[in-house]
Amino acid sequence: MLKVHALGGYNEVGRNMTCIEIDREAIILDMGLYMDRFIAIQEKNGEMNREILQAEDAIPNDEPIKNIRSKIKGILITHAHLDHMGAIRWMASKYKCPVITTPFTAEVIKRNSGNSVKLITVNVNSSFKISNNIEAEFINVTHSVPQSTIINLKTKYGSIVYALDYKNDNHPTLGRKTNIKKLRKIDDVILLIADSTNADEERKTFSEHIAREMLKDIMVGMETDRHGLFLTTFSSHIARLRSMLQISETIGRKTVFLGRSLSEYISSAEKIGIVNFSEKAEIIGNTTKANKKLKEMNEKREDYIFIVTGGLGEKNAVLTRIVNDELNLKIFPKDFIVFSCEVIPTPTIQANRKILEHKLHRKKARLFKDIHVSGHASREDLRDLIKILSPQNILPAHGDLAKTASLSLLGWEMGYELGKDIHIMQNGQSLDIA
Repeated sequence: MLKVHALGGYNEVGRNMTCIEIDREAIILDMGLYMDRFIAIQEKNGEMNREILQAEDAIPNDEPIKNIRSKIKGILITHAHLDHMGAIRWMASKYKCPVITTPFTAEVIKRNSGNSVKLITVNVNSSFKISNNIEAEFINVTHSVPQSTIINLKTKYGSIVYALDYKNDNHPTLGRKTNIKKLRKIDDVILLIADSTNADEERKTFSEHIAREMLKDIMVGMETDRHGLFLTTFSSHIARLRSMLQISETIGRKTVFLGRSLSEYISSAEKIGIVNFSEKAEIIGNTTKANKKLKEMNEKREDYIFIVTGGLGEKNAVLTRIVNDELNLKIFPKDFIVFSCEVIPTPTIQANRKILEHKLHRKKARLFKDIHVSGHASREDLRDLIKILSPQNILPAHGDLAKTASLSLLGWEMGYELGKDIHIMQNGQSLDIA
């Protein structure tokens, strides 16, 4: 018996969680937050507990699998983004099993969830035997955070490939390329669970190298002298942060990273030897305590590049606090504000970003938006993945109905039939795979 339980990420972009039931055992794949709802709760300064987060739909609803909790043998996490691992802090204690993931992701989970979680680390491109009947292979892929993986779940029925949050980047700026060779070796794929986030974009997703050149074109090729230079991206995007640091060195400015989440992700990457930013940059996690130092930097702003949290307009992030004049670091007319990130397509986040942009315009700053390439596979990348794996069944995930329908349409173009071997599910539904 092979059964799929859709618990999160099948109605929205985020809150990813899937349970695979295999005879008398079961595996959970990802356990993430729905960032739009989570940020809304944060900004209310509300209490954070499992009951409140569940009621607000900020974490997955795992009630559909409450009767099989004793069967769960492991929680497998693909990578270190909060919409894939952020709910572990509140949910993992329900399950008497380890969380299994790659070293960088494990380090981020420790910082996010404390020491209460039993962690097992598996190197990328390695396998872990979960039981006599189930083995998990963590295949290296390129994404916007280090050590991201596609998980190949090997069972007696065939392979289940869980492929969320990846792209095929032929020119990554940090780490190795997606391991297409390993993907080609997977045979008898009974089910592909695939990322629908960019399935409606009719192109190939561009390389991270392109984002690096876009940043360089602004930072090196424009008149930045005597002006403040503020950059923001996702705190987990270590490759992008590395590019920013390297370009800063090129133009002779000192780099300062500002913000708690930046500090935490950088510390995680440094601990396992991915980067060593501390040798070349200043990292300030608590900006309130560093306000005196920020005042000194503000007086010599042309000597620095400030890489800050807050690209999505979060209320308590550094960029918002600067624009609200809550810190001694100020934004002056003609300062450069570079948004090297996309706006997550959810109402709260989009509204917060618009408010931030309005405030920056009132400061008469120069805004550079969408200096970014996605970490998600677009339609043509997904076509290649389906061609490589030749799965018997396809299950679109990580998207709302419009996005999962776009991946279903692609499947139809490739000879699959909706309701027969391509399946659209909603959170809370289950599916038997013949």
